[in-house]
Amino acid sequence: IIRICKTITCFMKGKDSIVSVLEDALGIKMGETTPDRKFSLLEANCIGWCHKGPAMLINDKVYTELTPEKAIQALDEYM
Repeated sequence: IIRICKTITCFMKGKDSIVSVLEDALGIKMGETTPDRKFSLLEANCIGWCHKGPAMLINDKVYTELTPEKAIQALDEYM
């Protein structure tokens, strides 16, 4: 499960570009699950890393200070 922080702080730091690149990479939209059921892409309320946003969780691992490139690198760890 991939959870992207949806707070205003992460939004202002570029959350939408992270969502877009993950949607493209996974071939799904926010709130959906891949056909192989390996990945679900969800928005989450604050995950406690506002000072290092945008932030996301993949399973229970935290990824912070994301750029589109860093988001793809994080995803690649699970592909």
